[in-house]
Amino acid sequence: MPKYAVVICPACRNPFIIEPGTKTVSCRYCNKKHETKSLRVFLATDDFKEAQTMRGSINAHICGDPTFDEGVACGAFDREVVADIEDERFTEDKRLVEEKMREEAKQTRTKGQQAILTDTFDELGANGDVSVDEYWASVSAQGISRKKFDDWIEKMLEIGVAYSPRHGYLRKG
Repeated sequence: MPKYAVVICPACRNPFIIEPGTKTVSCRYCNKKHETKSLRVFLATDDFKEAQTMRGSINAHICGDPTFDEGVACGAFDREVVADIEDERFTEDKRLVEEKMREEAKQTRTKGQQAILTDTFDELGANGDVSVDEYWASVSAQGISRKKFDDWIEKMLEIGVAYSPRHGYLRKG
């Protein structure tokens, strides 16, 4: 029985190396648990470096790296493995997962900035009028861009969260 096997997670479509013999294994990427007998083995070997090379080559192919195709041309990889990896759905699933992760990261970043702007305004507004310069000094230290800040001020004035009792100052609306 070989020591190592390269398999692909049916849930997230990422390749990883397992040690055959256990009944279940968790994917290193999505943490989903699978029965080892239900996973398709792309390579079984006693050489860990060979297993790493295969896993890396599968990842390279998914990313469109031509070095994988060179490995196929010189006979380093089985043609059947290449046909399975070239499955259009496999590449599409990976692209959709990456796109969803980027969108969630963007929303988290945006929510974080809005929370900083809102909390800082509430904190400064507890004492009455808020100086726009003081407000900017507080939020710029936390990584908010001037454009984001100016857009935020404009939005607060438009929707009535704040109003300007005099030039350069804001008050809660």
